[in-house]
Amino acid sequence: MYVVRGLLQAAVMLVVGAVLAAAAAGVWVAVADGDFGSRLGISMVVVAGLIGLLGGTAVARAETSDVRAFLGMGPEREQPELNGALGPVGVFLFVALPLAAVGLVLVG
Repeated sequence: MYVVRGLLQAAVMLVVGAVLAAAAAGVWVAVADGDFGSRLGISMVVVAGLIGLLGGTAVARAETSDVRAFLGMGPEREQPELNGALGPVGVFLFVALPLAAVGLVLVG
């Protein structure tokens, strides 16, 4: 059951990332004329990079580092609680990597 939740979360993140990339490419083509396919590929690579960077626990750790420093505690060594079923490696492997691969194919 846990695997199904993770794959469903990855599928939703893939669809949302592709829609965001398509919207960004559409705006880019509307502002400056050009080929939609290559701009969609570039947008997908950018979205994949952002998801790869922000899909892990770095943002959650950054939120608590100021509070921990203020309280005189050292940096935490444990993983913060993840809301979803996918961890940082899963987000990279199942979301960011496929988006980047499709984007690089579209770029040429």
